[in-house]
Amino acid sequence: MKQRLTVLLMFVSLLAVGQERLGIQRYGHVVLPVKSLATSISFYNNVLGLKAVAVPSGIASSQAWFDIGSGQQIRLVEGRPEASRSTGMNIALLVSSLRKTEQQLRQRGVTATRQNLQTGGKSSLFVSDPDGYVFEFNEGKSEGPGFLQSAAKSIWRSMTEVE
Repeated sequence: MKQRLTVLLMFVSLLAVGQERLGIQRYGHVVLPVKSLATSISFYNNVLGLKAVAVPSGIASSQAWFDIGSGQQIRLVEGRPEASRSTGMNIALLVSSLRKTEQQLRQRGVTATRQNLQTGGKSSLFVSDPDGYVFEFNEGKSEGPGFLQSAAKSIWRSMTEVE
């Protein structure tokens, strides 16, 4: 597993370094392997409130796709062998109002963990899905590194944690 993560980290790092030269503007989709497609679909629909996108008929029985805006998607693929509490995967989503997002999550019976960021005194909300993927909600425009740099940093952090 760590060998796969090392290869993935090297690939993402290569893309991050060459992002400008390759003309990367944003990501198209993120694929998340899940243990139970039905359970995950419920979470992504009812908790996160994401809109389902049509999946090609040949793979519709094992996948669910969700639009997060600007042509970007989260794609769930059934086949994760077992649920895990910690995947090392953190997906940051920008929201127009952190307060409203927190209220909506509460109304849906979900408790989000609020954490104050060390830079700029801003807060973030964190929610885990049924497979342990962490969603981080931030308010406003992204001024930090792009998706590729964030993914590389997240993968590196998960690989270097002491177990």
